[in-house]
Amino acid sequence: MSRRRLERLLNLTMCLMATSRFLTVSEIGDMVEGYEPGHDDDAHEAFRRMFERDKQYLRDLGIPLETGQDGYGDEVGYRIRRDDYALPEIRLSPDEAAALALAARLWSTASLAAPAASALRKLSAGGAATSPGLGTRATGDGTAPGPGPAELFGLDGLEPRVDAAEPAFEPCLAALQERRAIRFPYRKPGEPEAADRLVEPWGVLSWRGRWYLAGHDRRRGAPRVFRLSRVAGPVRPVGPAGAVTVPAGVDLRSMVTMSTSSSPDRVRTATLAVRVGAGHALRRRGRPLPADGSDAATRGPVTPAAGDGQPGAGSDMDVLRIGFVDPERMARWVAGYGADVVVLGPPDLRAEVVRRLSAVAGEGPSAGVAPDTLGGPAGDGPVPSTAGDLTGRDPAGRRRPDGTGPDRSAVGRARQDSPSDDRLSRLLALVPWLRARPGVSVDAAAAAFGITARQLRDDLELLFLCGLPGGAPGDLIDISYEGGQITVVDPQTLDRPLRLTVDEATALVVAARALADLPGLAGREALEQAVTRIERAIGSRPADQVGVQLDPPNEVLTLLQRALRDGRRVHLRYLVWSRDELTERDVDPMRLLSLDGHWYLEGWCHRAEATRMFRLDSIVGGAAGVTVLAAAASPPPTAAVRDLSAGVFTPGPGDLLAIVDLAAAARWAADHYPVETADELPGGGLRVTLYATGTAWLRRLLLGLGGDARVVGPPALVTEIHAAAGKALAGYDAAPPPVG
Repeated sequence: MSRRRLERLLNLTMCLMATSRFLTVSEIGDMVEGYEPGHDDDAHEAFRRMFERDKQYLRDLGIPLETGQDGYGDEVGYRIRRDDYALPEIRLSPDEAAALALAARLWSTASLAAPAASALRKLSAGGAATSPGLGTRATGDGTAPGPGPAELFGLDGLEPRVDAAEPAFEPCLAALQERRAIRFPYRKPGEPEAADRLVEPWGVLSWRGRWYLAGHDRRRGAPRVFRLSRVAGPVRPVGPAGAVTVPAGVDLRSMVTMSTSSSPDRVRTATLAVRVGAGHALRRRGRPLPADGSDAATRGPVTPAAGDGQPGAGSDMDVLRIGFVDPERMARWVAGYGADVVVLGPPDLRAEVVRRLSAVAGEGPSAGVAPDTLGGPAGDGPVPSTAGDLTGRDPAGRRRPDGTGPDRSAVGRARQDSPSDDRLSRLLALVPWLRARPGVSVDAAAAAFGITARQLRDDLELLFLCGLPGGAPGDLIDISYEGGQITVVDPQTLDRPLRLTVDEATALVVAARALADLPGLAGREALEQAVTRIERAIGSRPADQVGVQLDPPNEVLTLLQRALRDGRRVHLRYLVWSRDELTERDVDPMRLLSLDGHWYLEGWCHRAEATRMFRLDSIVGGAAGVTVLAAAASPPPTAAVRDLSAGVFTPGPGDLLAIVDLAAAARWAADHYPVETADELPGGGLRVTLYATGTAWLRRLLLGLGGDARVVGPPALVTEIHAAAGKALAGYDAAPPPVG
């Protein structure tokens, strides 16, 4: 936004707050510095268009412009009632303020992080001792450090993070706030075309790192749950605001968990031959078959080939029994191991694995067919829970749809980025914040607002020029700025911060509610009391319609947090999922964070001699796979935690860039894996490009997808994938002709 427009918007805001009567558009044009109504029709029309844009911008910012008429005139006028503008007094204790500062750090994407930070600024401008930082708590003037929010609440070293990168999130949230129905195209797994949905939204919930919309599907006449990453186009509002009523007693968590859970009575058992030293994730899930061939679970002998006449386990293989529900998902997982795993039974699972491997090797019916005509089973679900060392480019670090991930250009946002994070919002909060802290230093004020000292000085210079109509010295904002200390002498009408917008209150309250659900949280009462005060001030409970379910701390997390607090090195027995490799590592912990529904340890790995991230559920044996050593943790001075704002995965200069065509049934892979670009193909398919350090995990992905994926390039990767499929088929006595 230009400096000139900023001055005009500030002048307009102060002018409309200073009047008790309604000012007409003509009066505003004559009174507010920055407008030039002119005397001819063209100039006056240009002025009116400018005013309409400014008026809408202020309303989008949450400034309540009231429309009305005075008794002596017929023309509509505008004013801002100070009681409607100003944030009600919210008295927060230091611990309550610290709790909110901690909660605001939950969001890792700007769509929620910016409103949460703006809410903190407004509360701080109203007198609360909040700080945007995590780990330091400011006192009244923002200069004296105290115990940080994380330490106060027993979360020191822990950083729970939640993103909301799905393009459908913001328009769904807007519809919830406006109580409007929405229409959107939705693609179910395995379906080539997206179906149109008309939904009355009841709430959105983050569950295991994914966002879901719960509501009433009008065309099906029943409640439904939709995963937002499967929304295949723009979300459009339908009908008037206020038309949707959420039924009493709606439980978002129950709706989402029921829609994503499997029925226990559908569990079946697979018998697998697994090569010694391989299939570690399968071994964690399964149980070995005794040497005598008996199985206590079935109370009798087991025939390895299940009577189908196919070859059984080789001499270098172990036989495992493992439970599964979805045969297609299980086939995808097993086929990814190539020649290291052979299905011995049941026959339908074995046949499905052979079909997938044959399609990749070039024998299946899908071979060589463009993705828009590919058939095959549906497959949608997360990677196995043993994703690996993410700095080693493992698949769990999916990219974001902001230019660093899948191209979502076909999916439009219903709302543009909120102006609540821009400079005007900061200026409106800065004046009352400075007034409440006379003599605060430039550096302290800049740190409290998350800007540089130079940016703060630019803000002060702009404020010097703004004020009430008249433009005389007594009409301008008066700020004393001497010796690096700032004092607001006359704020004009900006002595109170603007009230919280719905987005700001939602971002802050939902984050606080999510933290309050963590078991073992210290100071929970302060967090809940802070939320109660905000909800009372805004007159609503936004967390009833928006929720976040964090992975609760477990024994492994507690053990590592204690090591982090004590500054101790740890030894890990760790499965690198991408390479199917068990490793032993000594690690100096640096932080623990939650991303995409999973907890990670980031630290200096002595084995790799570099900073690495480790997913906690890939530690073999749980807490037994962690040994706290007597040695002190001592990361080198060059070690630093990574900036994860663009996702976990960061390609290196030597990484392979692969091109893969995905059928509609395999579109989910673009959400789960480190995709760089994604272009639509006919029939609902995608052409994706993705980087990989080595080809092990990519080979496993493509073998598992079978005919639902086709490698386009580079040629060496095409040859490697086909050869791996042929080698795997040899274990089923169905080897294809040699490739090349």
